[in-house]
Amino acid sequence: MDRFSLYGIAFLILGCNSLQLQSIHTDFLSFLGNQSAVWNHTNPATSVQDRLCLSQLELFQNAYTNEEPWALNFFDSWGKVPAGVLFGNVYEFGNFDQCRRVAHRYYFGTVAGQHCTLVVDVSGLNFTFGPIWFGVCMPAACRPQMVSELVRDFLRDDGITLLNNLDQTCYGQEDEPFPALTIAAIIFFSCYGAVLVLATAVEARFRLSSQVAPHYVKRFSIYNNLLNIYTTVPRVQTKTDTIDCINGIRSLSMLWIIVNHVHDTSLGIPAVNGVMQTEYANSYFGVLFHRLGGKAVDIFLMLSGVLVTIKVLRELDRTRKLNVWKLWAHRIVRITPAYTATIFFAMAFTAYFGEGIFHKTITDDNMDSCSKSWWSALLYVQNYVHQKHMCLAHTWYLSVDMQLYILSPLILVPLWKYGKRMVPFIVLLALLSIACVFTTFMVNGYRLNRSAPVGDGLLARKTYHATHARVSVWLFGVLFGYILHNTQSRLILLSRMVQLIGWTIAAGILVATGYSLKQVYTGDYTVIPPVADAFYESLHRSFWAFTVVWIIFVCVNQQGGIVNEFLGWTGWQPVAKLSYTMYLLHIWLQAVTFTMQLKTTIYFSVINLFYTIFGLTAISMAAATVWSVAFEYPFFGAERMFFRKSEKAS
Repeated sequence: MDRFSLYGIAFLILGCNSLQLQSIHTDFLSFLGNQSAVWNHTNPATSVQDRLCLSQLELFQNAYTNEEPWALNFFDSWGKVPAGVLFGNVYEFGNFDQCRRVAHRYYFGTVAGQHCTLVVDVSGLNFTFGPIWFGVCMPAACRPQMVSELVRDFLRDDGITLLNNLDQTCYGQEDEPFPALTIAAIIFFSCYGAVLVLATAVEARFRLSSQVAPHYVKRFSIYNNLLNIYTTVPRVQTKTDTIDCINGIRSLSMLWIIVNHVHDTSLGIPAVNGVMQTEYANSYFGVLFHRLGGKAVDIFLMLSGVLVTIKVLRELDRTRKLNVWKLWAHRIVRITPAYTATIFFAMAFTAYFGEGIFHKTITDDNMDSCSKSWWSALLYVQNYVHQKHMCLAHTWYLSVDMQLYILSPLILVPLWKYGKRMVPFIVLLALLSIACVFTTFMVNGYRLNRSAPVGDGLLARKTYHATHARVSVWLFGVLFGYILHNTQSRLILLSRMVQLIGWTIAAGILVATGYSLKQVYTGDYTVIPPVADAFYESLHRSFWAFTVVWIIFVCVNQQGGIVNEFLGWTGWQPVAKLSYTMYLLHIWLQAVTFTMQLKTTIYFSVINLFYTIFGLTAISMAAATVWSVAFEYPFFGAERMFFRKSEKAS
């Protein structure tokens, strides 16, 4: 049977049954209007609120029959049968704002609009596509549980089932007083902002009098911290302790993380052209831009291993001992204030950023997760303790990074003491981590293709968020940091042949990773054996890290050419400085400025996707500047004052 015959049969089925769908809306309205007469008002379970709801539904139905404008407006805002169902559009949310603006005054009060989204299974009507999302406008007096009960009663005999919890998809007049957490946040952020403004004014007075402000004033000065962020340092054309190309790598990695997360959202939200959405998601371009962004986190983890190794080995060379408490305090003070402020702000204010179809779902998820796991997040153990309910879930990386940073002296002190004799041990640990991921995939039958069975559903917990599954790239970063430390005083000049071989291998890794990624994520999983997924997941992060290691190595040794010029460009320095706070904020910003504000379906296109990417990047950089000025730079090196006093006292 050819494609046109299949479309013809689908059209006939859809055409016949869509008449039944179209009549549902008017039938449902009549049903609602009759409930006041048939409902058991004498039942003690029927509350005063429910009686008011039923009377307003009857008023609505009668007013619609009499063609009163407010009732026509009410019904007009309902979602009807979606256009383009065969093209992937199973969403008809109606007009969210039109519903919410309805307000009809009558003798008992006001009928206000409440928009509810119904997710209904229409398989009973012999439709072959998934659930349809309908928007209906109900009186705000109707509790979501009441709406759900009415809908189920109406659909019971029509082969249609309501699937979702309306508590999270009904939006009415919900003017509630600020909770204590939000009040505390308003007071804290207002007072702290006043401190920053005051410190800035005091520093400005010192500058005008050609004097230097005290360090504790400069720490909190907005002007001084902006200078620290956006002042660039000229590149040095000889080999130094500064690795300029890391700025470009950190910046591009952060931008690619944003690209990855915008894809996650844009490919998952309702679109009128779902077929095109799916086609892009399965294309080489779509898969590479989306999935390769996940490797950026591994680059950050590898760089973390490099930098902590160089820092600790230099300290050991200089003092012959390592102050572990100072090392840990430096890291904690470096990242915790901004992280704490982000969690506090998100918990206090997320609910007050507009409204939309997914607003309550995201808000409730954020509050539920953070109320359970904020403490494990700030102790950097939530990737193990609360993996299913992580607060700001994307910050799992901070837990992994902090855990490895705390454990780093166990590796780095013996590495400094025993030198090359420790290298096989570190390589063995990395291989054990790789083997752990491989074995976990094979034992549990995990697949990366979303169409494949999910097994026990714990793939992310066992192989993505777990520190022991991620440690291999960090350990390879440690080894590379050891090499950079030992060669810091001399250039390692590679022959043209060695450079050619190195770049060829690096390019080969990129091509092989991209091709393998496309196959395991979108290929036919019934043909591709599970061992392919296991090999890919266990090896791709390390091989990707090897490529970045090669790039840094040739750039540090002045043989990177145009790559070194690009990655070492001074314009990357401010972006690299902001990369941490951009990472903290970008997902939350995407939620409150985009996902939570959706009130209708989108039209998916690649150009709109990139508009969203550029927009989120700009918003993230602006917000990250504020966050770094307020909660990051004021605390840089604060631990030194404590240890300096301790050293003087001793």
